[in-house]
Amino acid sequence: MDSTESTIADGSTVEGVRYHKLLSVLDRSLASVVDTFQLTDLQAIFPDLAREIPQKLAVSHDQISSYLRNSANADFQTILMQYDMANKLADLDGLVKDAVERKQMSNERPVSSMTPEAINRSRSVAIKRAELARLKDKLAQVQDENAKSIVELSSQRDTLAIEYNTIERTMELVSQI
Repeated sequence: MDSTESTIADGSTVEGVRYHKLLSVLDRSLASVVDTFQLTDLQAIFPDLAREIPQKLAVSHDQISSYLRNSANADFQTILMQYDMANKLADLDGLVKDAVERKQMSNERPVSSMTPEAINRSRSVAIKRAELARLKDKLAQVQDENAKSIVELSSQRDTLAIEYNTIERTMELVSQI
């Protein structure tokens, strides 16, 4: 099996540099965590056992370390299978490989040979589109707030008109008395 091939749960192999690297990182991470649990630490926790039966404590340490390593490894594998990481990373490897091949076969000039003005213009278009979308959202929010305020103002205006009429009638009655 090639160094970039990995075996997945169903027994098939998936070629993938990224999947291989992910497994390597997981192994190194697991080793660094499990290796921090040292026999001397266990002996410090159980000093009487360390004096009376040091061999059994060493065996227990090995068993605990092995259990931690196997349990974490099983959890990693479950997560990798749950998210179908082998196939997803293999697909990503394929996309990267296709992009590299397209770039090599392309007659277009590379981005690095574009003028600074063209690069800035291409970036500014994306920035302007994002800003336009943000401003449209903000405008919609302001329009909603304005509509609510108009309804509230109209309601207050109606209430004030009724109160004004009531006060006017009261003033007329008071002046008649």
